[in-house]
Amino acid sequence: MLADSVLGKLYGFWLQSLIFRILRGIYRPFRNAFRYSAIVRFLGRPSRVEQYYAASAAGRFIDWLWKWLLKILAAVLGFFSRAAEMSFFVRIVKGSYICRFDFLLPAFIFVMFCAPHDYWSNSYAVLAVFGLFGIYLLLAAAGKREAPSPRALGLPFLLFVLSCFISLIFTTDMADSLRILMFFLAAFVLAYMVSAELSTVARLRSLMRWLYAAVMVTAAYAVVQRIMGVEVNASLTDLALNEGVPGRVYSTLDNSNNYAEFLVLFTPLCAAWAINLRDVRARFVFSCALALPMLALIMTYSRSGWLSFMLAVLVFVYYTDKRLIPVGFVACLLLIPFLPDSIVTRFLTIFNSADSSASYRIIVWRGVLLMLCDYGLTGIGLGPYTFDNVYPAYAITEKAALVAHSQMLYLDLIIELGALGFIAFMWYMFRTMKDSAFAVCRCRNRAPEVRGAVLAGLAAFCGMAVFSFFEYIWFYPRILFGFFILLGIVLGAMKLCRADSEAITLERQ
Repeated sequence: MLADSVLGKLYGFWLQSLIFRILRGIYRPFRNAFRYSAIVRFLGRPSRVEQYYAASAAGRFIDWLWKWLLKILAAVLGFFSRAAEMSFFVRIVKGSYICRFDFLLPAFIFVMFCAPHDYWSNSYAVLAVFGLFGIYLLLAAAGKREAPSPRALGLPFLLFVLSCFISLIFTTDMADSLRILMFFLAAFVLAYMVSAELSTVARLRSLMRWLYAAVMVTAAYAVVQRIMGVEVNASLTDLALNEGVPGRVYSTLDNSNNYAEFLVLFTPLCAAWAINLRDVRARFVFSCALALPMLALIMTYSRSGWLSFMLAVLVFVYYTDKRLIPVGFVACLLLIPFLPDSIVTRFLTIFNSADSSASYRIIVWRGVLLMLCDYGLTGIGLGPYTFDNVYPAYAITEKAALVAHSQMLYLDLIIELGALGFIAFMWYMFRTMKDSAFAVCRCRNRAPEVRGAVLAGLAAFCGMAVFSFFEYIWFYPRILFGFFILLGIVLGAMKLCRADSEAITLERQ
């Protein structure tokens, strides 16, 4: 109570200060200038490209093909329904206990991220995703689920998918490219299923709850790793410049950078779920528990992860309550003297040009840029083996020739998928993030979790945009799947925003 009183008086002095009045006088003429500017009006209008795409022959063909696929499945399901009354698939369609799809999908996602790396095979994910997709199609055919046409994902998404298939023409290792293509297709299907499944707020809450549990389980696993001890890996840390830095935790994933990517992807979503709980006590407990994944992120000692998470937090706080930004900035400055020396040492190496990790990346990038002169238009095909077949001829040093990828998502996209894949992905992600930003501002959904999910996705994708400059974040398939799961959540939440906003508008008329 005393602290609140002191802070209240300080805030009152600030409101009456000369500096505040000057700043407010400068701000007032400009506060609505950006909101009503020509740029914002241009970006906020509906996409004409999608209107043309929906009316085009390609768009109509996709809709027609999808419609007939569901009709055929409905006919087959009706023909065999009597004979297979007690079958697994029919029980799912009827909604039997634990066979419900709204349990199977989030449970699979939970298991996929919580399974330790040594006990996990990415083929499990591919089989599970296509199995779940088959179940979803049966549910849609039986009228138990909405099944929007894949055309709703957008033209750039279609172009990105096509670029993955076109890249097979230019690959030097067809088997490896097909293997990676299966991972990409599974990720695309996940994005579709998640976005289509989130047709109600209850399903969104359920999926967010499962992801919160997954983040907490992996964070607890990381803490246990730290207690038991993690061996320092010289391939991940420059030992000369990072003296005293302990082994970096990686939890259930392959290495510390992969785990940091996972936390940047889903911790904002966990925060959105926790702070919007209706029960005050539960909100307090689950919000405080978010310190666990943040502690785990610190223990990864991933510098790019720290920077990416900082940006994600900044975006999240900006749209939640801008007044917390200066408070958070001051709190971070006051926290610096209490940080362990190992964290300060690790963070300061970001600005050290002698760091072997940073210099190694630059050498690799220089070689990849030379590759772009010959393969930037067509690409070389998906997969590390295709990269290994071509890159050594362009490597600056013999050591750099051993790398399995370009160390940057953007470079890897253009070098593997060519100009079409790179442009399609950048177009789609820019539009998704732009639409998310407008949805956060315009969302009038009566369930705060919906706006929170859109905001969390926007914050996470902003963070991952930074991460992608320093890592090829899709090299580890579970992060690839996580990226498109989050994309599906954002698309589904924006759909809920639009639907409820339209309903509110009709009620007021």
